[in-house]
Amino acid sequence: MLRIARKKLVYDFKNKEHEAYLPMFKFENNPELMKLAIENYFTSWINFHFLAWDKSYPEKSGTLIYKTIRELLLAIKSTVGEIDSRNNLFISKLIYYKIQLIDNLIISGETDNEKYNALLLEYEKDKVLFQREINRLKGGS
Repeated sequence: MLRIARKKLVYDFKNKEHEAYLPMFKFENNPELMKLAIENYFTSWINFHFLAWDKSYPEKSGTLIYKTIRELLLAIKSTVGEIDSRNNLFISKLIYYKIQLIDNLIISGETDNEKYNALLLEYEKDKVLFQREINRLKGGS
């Protein structure tokens, strides 16, 4: 299973998948959004493990991957008691919602940049118009 997920990771970078490469250029001037985009990609890649596991081993959907996830969650001081096939849907939704949240943060960041640029444009325009008016008044007096 891990081999399949590693192949996907290598494939994405080798074949220049837009999900892997686009943020490098789109957010090159905004390190916070770049970090969120990278986090989003890797969270999606982690979720791919669940999907591939369930697809490949539907009869074993309660063994290795859940034990691994449980150990990871316990290592980060999580309060999750038991992770098994009964709460697979919860874990999958949790990861999905994390991806959605990161996407929303990226969109908000992009919108903030657009608003900032619009304000900067208005500021520069007003400054030029003000200077023109000052020059006109100086010349007219």
